[in-house]
Amino acid sequence: MTEHTTAEKATGINYRHFFLQLLEAAPWPVLVIDRALTIRYYNRHVCSLFGVTGSLQKVKLDQLITSAAMIQLVRESIASQRPQSAEFNEGPSGPCWKVSVTPLEHHKPPAGQERLREYHYFAVAIEDLTELRRLERVRRDFVANISHELRTPLASVRLLAETLEDTIETDPEQAQVFVERIEKEVQYLTSLVSELLELSRIESGQLPMVIEPVEAQQLVREGMARLLPQAQRHRVRLRTEIRDGQVLVAADSKQIGRVLVNLIHNAIKFTPSGGEVVVGTFAEPDGCSQRFFVRDTGVGIRPEDLPRIFERFYKVDRSRSKFDYLGAGGGGSGLGLAIARHIVEAHGGRIFAESTVGQGSTFFFTLPVARAERSTR
Repeated sequence: MTEHTTAEKATGINYRHFFLQLLEAAPWPVLVIDRALTIRYYNRHVCSLFGVTGSLQKVKLDQLITSAAMIQLVRESIASQRPQSAEFNEGPSGPCWKVSVTPLEHHKPPAGQERLREYHYFAVAIEDLTELRRLERVRRDFVANISHELRTPLASVRLLAETLEDTIETDPEQAQVFVERIEKEVQYLTSLVSELLELSRIESGQLPMVIEPVEAQQLVREGMARLLPQAQRHRVRLRTEIRDGQVLVAADSKQIGRVLVNLIHNAIKFTPSGGEVVVGTFAEPDGCSQRFFVRDTGVGIRPEDLPRIFERFYKVDRSRSKFDYLGAGGGGSGLGLAIARHIVEAHGGRIFAESTVGQGSTFFFTLPVARAERSTR
């Protein structure tokens, strides 16, 4: 300690204060423990990670960390006096931590006795990899999904083209049927690529939007008018339920219209004949936002699917999507709700859904009310 005191006087550095500041500068939770697993030092990230409000001084590490595997890793580092690290994942949707244990040299051993050193303190660093692993899953899912979406229509086009070669001279009428089917698959592929590019532009903030005050009821009525013929064709009743319709919202009419059309289209798509789809709006209690909704009496969405429906390419029931699809080109791309989410969030709103299997679903989204100062900008 005399050596440190002399050094502190010579350099003007308080080494204990310097050490604590260095500990706080670490970007993830770090603890310093002794061989008995007693916590000696820790930074604020430890308190945030474990939701601790009181002091952790002299608390045993196994009282803070309940994972037996993590504690075993720490004990192995203490026993071997070597660094140890491992990843711990609590299920597919649980947190993923990388725990690293490093022996700390308290003082330099005498020359020639380096092999006899015994570490008394160990640093335990906990790196939260949950978001990184989630992004890796998103990337893998994206590659798998885009491969699936492209492979199916491309295989159909190839098969149809081969069949067309055999029938173009012997059966012109059948050949024309194959040509029309090829056109539909190509149309689907074109639509898929267009939606991918559009989603990329929205996510990168490159989609130009003209935000202007517009009446909430105007957005609802325009969306309903566009989908009314489709609803009538499939014998689904489509009506509006408007309250506070004259409230002005800050919106790009074209993009929000796109969101409503997508939600109404999906509602009609999964509502059997004789069912009902309601499109409506009402003011939120806080007076700062307006809520829009599309409610149907369709098949509903399972609870395990509901949290993921706004993900890219996620389809609640991939096997039935092509059969139920109402437009040209087969099934939907699975990008519609992802695009809708990004558009709504770009407006400063939020989108979510509620559903009961066999009874129907309701999709909600909010938009900020257009204040006088906003409309003048």
